[in-house]
Amino acid sequence: MDEPQSTNDPEMGNHFTYWSIVGISALLCFAWLLTGSLTLTLIIIVLGLLHLAQFFPIAEAIVRSDPILLTIRRFSLLFVLVITGIAIAIRYLRL
Repeated sequence: MDEPQSTNDPEMGNHFTYWSIVGISALLCFAWLLTGSLTLTLIIIVLGLLHLAQFFPIAEAIVRSDPILLTIRRFSLLFVLVITGIAIAIRYLRL
């Protein structure tokens, strides 16, 4: 009775990784719906992947070795907000 039940669920030791992937997927959908532009959506995806690299040691080593990538990752929220502002401004200026 005191034995743990065996389940076939994947190990949830890396739940932050799973939630990050879900967040990046949601960001992809949001970016495409907001901008309607493949280029702007790809820029937002790359910024999101820079944050996702934190959970993968090899990718994190690459990001940490390049100061430009670290700077881009540090200011990625600002970049996403600017891209969102530009997309909204363009949408309202067309009308």
